Amino acid sequence: KQLGCVNLKSNTLRWLQSRYESVVVAFILNEYTPYGMALHCFDSFLRQSKGKKLFDKCGIILFDNGSFNYEDDAKKVLGGGRKLFERDHLSIFSSRQQLTTPKVHAAIKAMCQNPSSVIFLTRMTTRFDLVQSVCLLPKMALNFCMECGSFYDASSCPCSGPDNPIVFSVTSLPIEPSSFGGIGTSVMETTCYASEYFDEGGLKVQITALVKGNRRIKGADNVIVRIHSERLTGNVFYSKKCDCGEQKHKFMQLMEMEKIGVLVYIKGHEGRGAGLYNKIKAYEILDTESSKNHIDALSDVGCQSDIREYNAAARFLKYTLEIKSLRLFSNNLQKFEAVKKLFGSYGSRQSMPTIPGEYNEKYLQEKVSLCGHDGLLE
Repeated sequence: KQLGCVNLKSNTLRWLQSRYESVVVAFILNEYTPYGMALHCFDSFLRQSKGKKLFDKCGIILFDNGSFNYEDDAKKVLGGGRKLFERDHLSIFSSRQQLTTPKVHAAIKAMCQNPSSVIFLTRMTTRFDLVQSVCLLPKMALNFCMECGSFYDASSCPCSGPDNPIVFSVTSLPIEPSSFGGIGTSVMETTCYASEYFDEGGLKVQITALVKGNRRIKGADNVIVRIHSERLTGNVFYSKKCDCGEQKHKFMQLMEMEKIGVLVYIKGHEGRGAGLYNKIKAYEILDTESSKNHIDALSDVGCQSDIREYNAAARFLKYTLEIKSLRLFSNNLQKFEAVKKLFGSYGSRQSMPTIPGEYNEKYLQEKVSLCGHDGLLE
């Protein structure tokens, strides 16, 4: 029975462990699934399943729903998956045609010899998430959360608030518009929030935020928001190898024109979680091996392609600032997924196009084709 999203971080996980030995994780390849996004999905599954008995001997299936050239893209994804999992039992099945969701579920169930198998499904345009994973389970009593649209079996859904609330220090912080290319002559009055470092996605991160209109932010509608990852080379040194500094400046110019706006800055996300040293090391590889892409270069220095998470940033917007609805300015669909979990239809996304330059054209094209960034290139 298709139950939808199941919270597997509560009692559900223990319930499954006590009843089932046969577990299958099925990764569904969709049309236009970027290679880089597929690797991100594998990465997130490996991180979240590590140390969990339930996944010790799980079977892994790649289900090509008629959308790939089997001899090219699907085999590339299969090879990348086997390299990451370091085992050969990763299998691929091709339907040779587009199947409806119920037929995909029926086909995957038919592949599992044990009729009581627990089957986790994840589409490879998103990351594997134990809190919001689609799961084929026998019929069981679960509660449904109207707020985030997920099933759970605990007394309250995870979206009702963080288990360990993040504490912030707060101060007023006047900003000079000329520092980000603003056109105003008066100082932009903002409020700065800063958290202590905490663990998220295997990283030590810190959330800082600039809030314009802090006194009116609670319950505010249609607030412009950007969630921005740390990038020393782009944000401080104004490197032309990426578009990060440009994106931050563009958004701060928008903030200057709006009455209310929020820039969330996450320290600890340098190099997509690889760290500054490894990022520069990957740059060094790309300097000498131009045929490689940035994901392969990160892999060569022993790093995963992207281990960042944005759930804490979304909780800050929802529970600390208590924003009612927002517009997220981002091309990164993973950031929007984190926002949608908590805001649902009260969250929307607006892309931030960039014109490629001499030094970043290849990288920006890879962000679109390998990482699935939407609306990046004009």
